[in-house]
Formats: sequence, C-alpha cells, structure tokens
Amino acid sequence: MAGIIALSLAGCSNDAIYQDEHYKPLVYLLSEGTENVYVASYTLNEENPVRYVTVGCGGSNANEKAITVNLEQSLELLDQYNSLNFDYEHQYARLLPASRYEITSYAITMPALSDDHYARMSVKVRPLGLSPDSLYFVPLRIVSVSEYGVNEEKQDVLFRVAIENDYATQHPQTYYRKSGQLTNPILVMSGTKAVHPLEKDKVRMFIGNESYTDDTTPEDIARNSVVVQVHEDSTVTVTPYDSDMMEVEMVNDLANYNRYDPALMQGLTKQRVFWLNYRFRQRSAAGGSFGAWRVVEERLIRIED
Repeated sequence: MAGIIALSLAGCSNDAIYQDEHYKPLVYLLSEGTENVYVASYTLNEENPVRYVTVGCGGSNANEKAITVNLEQSLELLDQYNSLNFDYEHQYARLLPASRYEITSYAITMPALSDDHYARMSVKVRPLGLSPDSLYFVPLRIVSVSEYGVNEEKQDVLFRVAIENDYATQHPQTYYRKSGQLTNPILVMSGTKAVHPLEKDKVRMFIGNESYTDDTTPEDIARNSVVVQVHEDSTVTVTPYDSDMMEVEMVNDLANYNRYDPALMQGLTKQRVFWLNYRFRQRSAAGGSFGAWRVVEERLIRIED
C-alpha cells in the first residue's frame, strides 16, 4: 500500500512539473535562415496591400503576462547583409523608400495567455513601380520588451518586400517553359524563360533564347526585354521594355496566338500558357541603327511548383 501511495504522489509531482514553464520564454522576430530574412510578397492587383512582421514568444506554455515589443529600423543590419552577400555596390539590396510603405506603430502587444504565441505588425506597401530586378528590405530589430527576454539570434529581421501578379512572382522567381522559333536567321527556342511582374496586367521577359542571370546588366535588360500586357478578353499586346533600344510590332500569322490561356487542359492538368506572335528589331547600341526585323512564334507554359 505504501508503494502505491508513493507512486501516486510521484505522479502528482510529475504533473505539476509539466504544468510549469520548462523553457525560458524569449521574444523573437519570425524569419528564415541564418541571415534572418522574411519574404513578404505584395500583389500588384491592389493599390496598398498589407503584409505583416510577426513577433513570437517561445516557451512550453503560453505567456502569462502581456508583452509589449518595441521595434526600430536597423540600417546596420542591411549593411551587414550586403557586405556578406555581394561583391559590388550595384548588386546591393536596397532600403525600401519611406514613401513606399507605412507602419503605423512600431510597438506590438501580445496578450497574456495567448493561444497563438505571436502578434503581428502591419506593413502597408505601394508596390506599383518597384523594380523586379531589385531586392528591397525594411530592416528591423527589437529595442525593448516589457516582459521576459529576447532571443539574441532572432532579435532582428530583414523584412523583404517582393512583388507579384497573376502571371509571375518575384519570389520565388517564375519560369515558363518555352517552345517556338525566331526568324532571320531561324532559331529554335527551347528551355525555360524567367518572367517578371511589372504591373497588375503586365510582365517582362527576354526575347528568344536570351537568359536572365545574376550577371544580367541594366543594359542587357533594356536591349533584350519585351513587355507583355494581358487584356480583359485574354488577348495580349507585346511592346518594347525600352523603346530607345527596340521596336516591336504585333503579327497575326498564327491562329489563336497573341492570347493568354489560364486553364489549358493537358490531360488532367490545367496549364497557364502565353501564345505570342510578334516581330522586333534591336539597336546594336544606344544611338545606333536598328537591325533587321525578326519574327517570334512562341508558346510559354508556366512551370508550377
């Protein structure tokens, strides 16, 4: 009987232990990877979309006290990121201009005994006009907490602002599988093509088999890019990205081309497809003469995750 009582008391003692806080509650900013980056993708379909910075509190139990967390910008954090990741200044990630976003308060309060273990701070952004070729950040760090401590490894965050529309995302980079040909001379197109969001109804892409890489320069983009606009009736218009470096004219030699199909059935799979037929000519250099016209016949199928 004494053994049974002892076991019973031990069981009660263990229950009490598990009801206590096993891990010290620490406040942190939600991010990914060792560089504390968090990517928020803002849709170009809205004028002022909102995404969130998330503050959490780690521990085995819910926080017993309400926590007020105060944040501030940390330009030093962005400088460190650039120095670690890039060799040249023109490659650097950029501070999102203050005119492009709104944070109404840098103080976040997490209620006591929160079932969610987190609270959020809204970041409203005006994404129209942001370049798909740039990395934009709002660097933030915790400067004070009203209760508990701070996880030193997660006390800051590089809040990255990316853009997207219905046809492409900046992060992750959208690719389409291409097929078709160019004329003058004839060149078969195959492989994949990066497509970048520009506006609600516009994307940018390279012509032919030109590739967009980490070494691509602004001059490359100006000379080799076209803009595809999708209209409400799903027809498309192709225009030059830089009219000083390229001229473009629509061609209608192929039936059912120059359109966008968001739900082309291939067996049991829906595919998102651009059908493009246009001609272009390029300058060899700024102020130079235009070369010969070349005709594009191209089908682009979006590569899904």
